This record gives sequence, structure tokens and C-alpha cells, in this order.
Amino acid sequence: MDKKHLNKQIAPKGRNMRALNPPFLSCNQVTNTDSKVLENIIFEENFLIEELAIPFLKVNDQLYAVKWNDAFLEMADIEESELSLLSLKELALINPFVSFCVDLICAAHDQNSRQEDEFEGEDFLFRIRAVPFFADKTIYLIFEDRSLQKQFENLLTFHHQMEAVSHIAAGVAHELRNPLSVIKGFLQLAQLTNDFQKYYDTILSELNRMNGIIEDFLSVSRKKIDRKWQSPVKLMKSLIEIMKAECLLHNVELHLEIFETSKLVHVNESMIKQVMLNLLRNSIEAYGESNTNRAFWVDTKIKDNDYIIYIKDNGRGMPESVLNKIGKPFFTTKESGTGIGIPLCKKIIEDHGGAFKIESTYSIGTTVMISLPLQD
Repeated sequence: MDKKHLNKQIAPKGRNMRALNPPFLSCNQVTNTDSKVLENIIFEENFLIEELAIPFLKVNDQLYAVKWNDAFLEMADIEESELSLLSLKELALINPFVSFCVDLICAAHDQNSRQEDEFEGEDFLFRIRAVPFFADKTIYLIFEDRSLQKQFENLLTFHHQMEAVSHIAAGVAHELRNPLSVIKGFLQLAQLTNDFQKYYDTILSELNRMNGIIEDFLSVSRKKIDRKWQSPVKLMKSLIEIMKAECLLHNVELHLEIFETSKLVHVNESMIKQVMLNLLRNSIEAYGESNTNRAFWVDTKIKDNDYIIYIKDNGRGMPESVLNKIGKPFFTTKESGTGIGIPLCKKIIEDHGGAFKIESTYSIGTTVMISLPLQD
């Protein structure tokens, strides 16, 4: 059967796909296979690989190349004269790619099985398959150039990195807006009362909190949270003046009910304050101009050795379609929102070993439940 006739016989069957995964022929198969049929199979595989223009290399048991195509020479950056005269072992001394191929060939030979690996650089990626043929004691190397895929992935990584930078910048702006708003409010109150000294400590505290927020974002990769054992009652009471000032500025009636306990919580005070003020700010923004009966409740209690904080407002609330998405990063219904505030609050509480849950009814209001584990 000549080469031309063979091509006509195999093409309709679609067997050219076998060139990507040539069969492994065991010793038993060779023994039990008619030599003429076996010769045709080997010839067929050789012909198909060549016709598909896939980079390939055929190596004998002495590690000399016996067949190759131009696509391989270009991929390996080897001159045909070098490949004809030198063994792969000799070429491996001056060519890292060939050295990698030799290791794969040896693995396929030693284990009597097909081997597969990837040769990767900064801008290129080659998948290499080594398939032994016992019939003629050769090993096929078949190469798949995935360099374009590698370059595309690098490009995607760069874009994702830039996107992450912009998200972090948006997060910094979002978190700094709250203490800036508090400082602005106290400065306005100081101007109205002509008593700056009265609000000096609170303003300084908020400036320090801003600095802490910046430090948190700068060390965002640091997993450890600096926490201390402290009274949840004192923590909540330290928020009262700030929350009162915020509510006063926005005509919101504040209701506080703090459950007394001697037990402690293991928290980062600045982060918990950040969560509470974020939630207050969200509620204030949700009231809308038409709501003249604005109210905000903060209640606490103990349940199952957890300190529970309920934050409730009588704002516009959220429909279920919005509520289901509200905890996802960068989802927001506000024109100037970043979609970072609520996910960040949730993460902070969960990093403290607590739980964060939101319930909301459209046109009635929203309730947030925060739980923090108490000291045993």
C-alpha cells in the first residue's frame, strides 16, 4: 500500500486525531500483531504527524534523532545539521529545552509508559508528550505550543492586578470618608458652640483611626489581626459620642440599649468601630429626603456565649433581589458607592470569629446582627 493510497484510506475515518495521542504498543501486542499490519500502523502514525505540521521528534534508543520536522527545529532553536550529527545528550549540554526533552524521554523509557510535562518560560509554554513504541524501539516527542495562551494569561493577570489596585484605592477612599465625615461634623459643632476644646479629643481620635485604616490597607496581605481582650460594654460606650454627633447632624433619633456584662471579647477596637460607623453611615444614606421620622437603634444582648449587637433603622429597606447581592464585593445601588463597605464589614467580623447577618424589608427598614464570641 503506497503513501498516497494510505492517505485516502484513513482520512475519512478521522483518525488524524490519533496524531495528538499516538497509541502505546506493549510487548505482547507486538508479539501477537501481524508484522505487516504493525508496519502500516507505524507508517500511518508517522505520516499523520508529519501532515498535521505538529512539532515532533522521533528518537532511537541511543538518543539520536531519526525523524523530525521544521516546526520542531524552529521551536527548539536547533540547526538541522546539529540534530543530524549530535545525540540529544550532547545537544542537551548547550540547549536547556533539549535537556528537558531528554529527561522526559528517559522517564518514558524507564517506566515503559507515556509521559507528559510542560516546559515554561516567561513568554512561552510548550506541552510535551513522550510516547514509546516498542515495535521499532523509538520514542516520539510531540509538542504543543501554548505560548499564545501563556501570553494571554499574563495579560489577564496584569489587568486583574490593575483592577485590584483600583478596587483597593476605592476601598481606601470609602473607609476614609467615614472618619472625615465625623471630623467635619465635629468641626461644624465646634464652630456653632465656639468650643473647639470640647471636641478636640474626638477629632484627634478620628484622625488616628484614619491613620489606622491606611495602615490596614497597606498591610492588607498580613493575615494576623492585632486583637486585645476588652469589655464589649466599654467598646460600645466609646462609640456613643461619635454616633450621637452623626445622628444629630442628619436629624436621626438615636436609641441605645447596652447589655452590661463582665465578660470580654477578643477584638481589634478600631476595626469594630469601623464596622459600626460604616453601618450607621449606610443607614443615614438610606433614609431619603422624604423620611422625616428617622430613627436608629443599637441593642445588645448575650446569647450562647456570644455578644450580639443589633443595628436597626427605619429607612427604605431593600427588596429581596438587592438583599441577595448586597454582600458581594463591589455590588452597590448607590451612584457614588464602591460596593466595598458591607463586604469589608462582614469580613472583619468573620475574621474575629463572629457572624454577620442582614435582614431587610422594603419600605420598612434594615436590621444587621453582629455576634462576637465572649471569653469562656
